[in-house]
Amino acid sequence: MKNVYKDVMSEAKIVYFLKGAQGFKLSEVLQNLGKHYYSQNVDIEYFHDPLFENTFEALFVKEPHNILFLQATSPSFEPQFYGSRDKVISLYECIDDEKLKAHSEKIIQLTKDKEKWHDKCFHALARAIKIHDDWEIETRRHMDWSGLNQQIEQLIQNLFGKNQLNKRGNETHRLLGTLTPAGARDTLQSITQNVENRFFIKGYPGTGKSSMMKRLAGEALNRGYDVQKVWCGLDATSIDMVIIPELNFCIFDSTEPHVYFPDPARSGDQIFDIAQHCHPTELEEENIKVIVSKYRSAMYDAVAFVNLYAEAERELRQLMDSSIVEEKWNERITKLFP
Repeated sequence: MKNVYKDVMSEAKIVYFLKGAQGFKLSEVLQNLGKHYYSQNVDIEYFHDPLFENTFEALFVKEPHNILFLQATSPSFEPQFYGSRDKVISLYECIDDEKLKAHSEKIIQLTKDKEKWHDKCFHALARAIKIHDDWEIETRRHMDWSGLNQQIEQLIQNLFGKNQLNKRGNETHRLLGTLTPAGARDTLQSITQNVENRFFIKGYPGTGKSSMMKRLAGEALNRGYDVQKVWCGLDATSIDMVIIPELNFCIFDSTEPHVYFPDPARSGDQIFDIAQHCHPTELEEENIKVIVSKYRSAMYDAVAFVNLYAEAERELRQLMDSSIVEEKWNERITKLFP
C-alpha cells in the first residue's frame, strides 16, 4: 500500500524518527504533541493509522515550525540527513526486556499470524486490482475521448484563462484513503473542508479520471500555482484528487469506493460529469455488472484478512505497551515537547 511520508519529509525542516516501542502509547504521544502545537495556533496534520480508529502514525506541525514526528519502526524509515534535519529518538531503551521475554512464545505466534494474514490480504487485493483492470477494458472501448478532451480543455480555460504566476509552483503529496478493517475509508471531508470550489468527478473506471487530474496538476505547476496531489492508497500510480490552494479549488474522483455528491449548502460544489462520454451497450453493461460483483467479492475477502491482521497487531502492541518502563518513557518523550 502507498504512503507519502518520504514526500512529507521533503516539506519538513526537522524530522523526528521515533524508533521502537511501537504500541498505542506512541499514538497518544503524537496526539498530545498535536494538541500542544494547536494550542499555540499552529496548523497541524495528523496521519492516521489505517488499522485502528483514532490512532496516529505521524504528526506534521506546519509553518513556521515544519516539524514531522514519524513512527518509523513499521513500516521502517531511516534518516537521510542525520545530524542536520533528521533526529532519531530511540525508544527501545524504554522496554523492560524481561517483561517482553516472558511473552516471547506469544509474540512469535502473533508475528507469524500477521505475516499469514498480510500475505492473504495482498493476494486478495491483487485479485481485485486484476478484476478492476478488466472493468476498465470494458469501459474504455466505449469512450468518446475527443469529447472528454474538449471538456478538459474548457475546464483548464475556465480555471486559469491566460494567468501565469511569477513564481515556481510547489508540489506536495497526500493520501485520500486506504483499506481498513472497516473497509475502504477516506479523509475527503477533512481535506476539503476549507476548499471553496469542489468538483466531484463522475465517470466509469478506465475513462481517464486520474490521467485528467495529472494533466490538470501539470498545467497548474507550469503556470506557477502550488499543487497538492492526493493519491489512491491502493494504487500507487493513481491520483484521486488535485488541490490548487491559490484558486481555492479541488477536483476529485467521487466514484467507488469514495462516493460523494455536492453539498447543497456549499455553493462551490458541482459535479464534473465525464460519464456522459461513455456509452456501453446493454450487453457490455451486463458484463460490467458481473465484473463489479467479482471485484466486490475480492475486496470483501481483503477486508476480512485485514481484520485478522489487525487483531494480531493489536495484541502485539498491547504487549509492547505493557512492557514499557514509565520513568524511562517519560524522560525521552518529554524532550519532544518544546
